[in-house]
Amino acid sequence: MNPIRSLAVALLAVTGVAHAGYCEDPSEARASVPALPEVGRIGPSVLFDGMSAGNGLEQLGQLAREAVAGSADARGAEHASLAAAQDLKQTEAARAASIALGGALGVGQSRVDGTTQGVGGTGQASLTVSAPLYDGGRIDQLAAYRKRLLDASTGGVATSRERVVKEATAAVIDRNRYRLQLRVYQQYVSKMGCLAQSLEKIVAQDRGRSSELVQARKGQRQAEIARDEAVAALRQVDARLRLIVGGNVSPWGAVGVPLLEVPDLARVTNDISDSPEVRQLRLQADAQESLAKATQAEGAPQLRWQVGANAGRAAQVTSTAWNAGLTLNYTLDDGGAIAAGTRAAVERASAARRAQEALVNERAKLAGTYHDAVRTSFQRANHYAGVLADSDQVRNSTYEQWAKLGRRSLFDLMSAEAEHYQLRVAYVNALHDGFQASLQLRAAGAGLLPWLAPELAEPRPAAPGR
Repeated sequence: MNPIRSLAVALLAVTGVAHAGYCEDPSEARASVPALPEVGRIGPSVLFDGMSAGNGLEQLGQLAREAVAGSADARGAEHASLAAAQDLKQTEAARAASIALGGALGVGQSRVDGTTQGVGGTGQASLTVSAPLYDGGRIDQLAAYRKRLLDASTGGVATSRERVVKEATAAVIDRNRYRLQLRVYQQYVSKMGCLAQSLEKIVAQDRGRSSELVQARKGQRQAEIARDEAVAALRQVDARLRLIVGGNVSPWGAVGVPLLEVPDLARVTNDISDSPEVRQLRLQADAQESLAKATQAEGAPQLRWQVGANAGRAAQVTSTAWNAGLTLNYTLDDGGAIAAGTRAAVERASAARRAQEALVNERAKLAGTYHDAVRTSFQRANHYAGVLADSDQVRNSTYEQWAKLGRRSLFDLMSAEAEHYQLRVAYVNALHDGFQASLQLRAAGAGLLPWLAPELAEPRPAAPGR
């Protein structure tokens, strides 16, 4: 059987759409097993969640946008990017001429040869304009350092968005898992309840079969415990999802459909170098190399031009002056401070390069692991799909042999039922394990956002003047 068709058959059985047998829950009951339509005609809502409909990729994109919009972490990264833009603006401003205006007012007197000449107001005003003429490239390298930090912080925005989108998508997949589990367990509770009701009627006529009724009620309570566990798990993951995307939690029942497509491992591995985290580390290393050059340039002569003028008045005497010239600052010996600062920046750049290499290697290993996990999970789901049909036939045959022929015990019947519902839950888990592995595989490469919401994958650099 075609793998996707197997998935459809099993899911129709899991959700009760194509199940026939005794004591049916209303959601399971059918007069007969219907002919299965072509898989291409079965929409995502039938395949994965009968209560919702829609395009799976569009639902994933909507989820990504809502998660990013509601993320305080992503907004914090955006503020950090704005701060980096202002740092760059501050550094670039050092190239421009600086204008300084000074002044003073007061009262004073003058004495010449012990004789007071006069007492009166004093004042002074000065204007100075200066700008760097030569600094060994220090400002240029500092600007390059700040620019790369700005690019890295922009990459940090993408990293934060990627993280919250992965968390939200994983939570939605788990929620769909528990919703399907809950539906299966609810049908199991109904089946055991129906069986207990049947035995109550039998015991009313034959008190010798009371132990069978106790056994059936025990099975019903065990099914209720499993159902309540699924309810608790669903409630917890629902609360976690609301913390991520806010109160507007959509059904998002078809999100698993696009994840059935397993990306090529070689392509994922090649895309790792384009992931936001790897780019961020690369830019941080580049920034430290620029900082090392800027620190080294501090040992070069620092030459500035300067033009100034001042005017003053003291004791009825007015004076004016102006000046123009060059100022030179050159450190002859700093005790090795510049060399140490340069070396420290070089070492930090090397550390970032090594971190980048380690991240690429780690992601390559994870990609191989997830690629194997997704294929194994979907293969296991296909195996369960084949076993489910046999299990359904076994439990119905067991019921016939117990109820009509007396050739099977109630224990045999309940074991067959428990095994069937366990297989249905195992199928749901295998399928959603595959979805989670497929999600992690895509996230290990270039990330989820280029696939789901490309406009969020490349945040626009913050304008320095903002």
